[in-house]
Amino acid sequence: MSGNGGNLHSLRDLPGTYEKSGLVLEEVGLVVCRVNDPSTLLTSLSEFRPNLVLMDMQMGRYSGATLARMIRFDPEWLGLPIVYLSSEENRERQLEALSHGGDDFLTKPVSDHYLQQAVLVRCYRARQLEKLATRDSLTGLLKHSLANAEIENEFARSVRTGQESVVAMLDLDHFKRVNDRYGHRAGDMVIKGLANLLRHRLRKSDILGRYGGEEFIVALVDCALDDARAVMASVCERLSRIVFNAGDQEFSVTVSIGLARMNDYPTVEAAIEAADKALYERKQSGRNGVSLAPDSNLGRTG
Repeated sequence: MSGNGGNLHSLRDLPGTYEKSGLVLEEVGLVVCRVNDPSTLLTSLSEFRPNLVLMDMQMGRYSGATLARMIRFDPEWLGLPIVYLSSEENRERQLEALSHGGDDFLTKPVSDHYLQQAVLVRCYRARQLEKLATRDSLTGLLKHSLANAEIENEFARSVRTGQESVVAMLDLDHFKRVNDRYGHRAGDMVIKGLANLLRHRLRKSDILGRYGGEEFIVALVDCALDDARAVMASVCERLSRIVFNAGDQEFSVTVSIGLARMNDYPTVEAAIEAADKALYERKQSGRNGVSLAPDSNLGRTG
């Protein structure tokens, strides 16, 4: 959709979608968000969360370079690919535009097929780089910092809506013994086993992160504390029944979990700290189970 004399699109790949909208990029399964007013670009980025931004060099009173600088000013979008699609052929002007935050330049006219392939390749590459930057390489779960950021967003949402959400801290029991007795490869196998168990037992809407080492963090979205306790207790029970193999040896592991209801705390940091204290209490009480934060009005598990 045109906007002030130019075009501005943000793209998100959605495999399997082939809408017959007549637009070139949508024909190959790309979901396109058209921004009519460049002044609303940052709001559109936050709502749409694209893999790539495709823009003209000049859009009325807005220049592509100005918009690229505006995007790069927000740390959240430092890695977002920005591609200029323009009839500008002057190489010096192209380089100048790239120096202000753009990543690539496609010179019009381009064939429909070339545009489709060029954008698909760049979206794929963007997703790969994002995965490397945000996902733990061993488990595929969110890294520590991004998990915290996602949970902070969920905390803000639960405060705004009043809906109940729960944060959980998890720590594998006696994990050093596993590494010492069976080797680090076996330890990695256990960590991946717990990560896979969490993925299967929890919902896609829940937030899963690896804090580092043998520690994990989880946010159960729109979930009552009693329900969260039951789900996490099932995680403990199922993990304890998994038999791991290291050479000709077999072994099992357990996990300790602390829970805190986000709505009981003034900040997300306080909620996470409360869950961590509940985890410590579980460690002191015999491990292999779930404990609730002392501030919970439902008491504690045994």
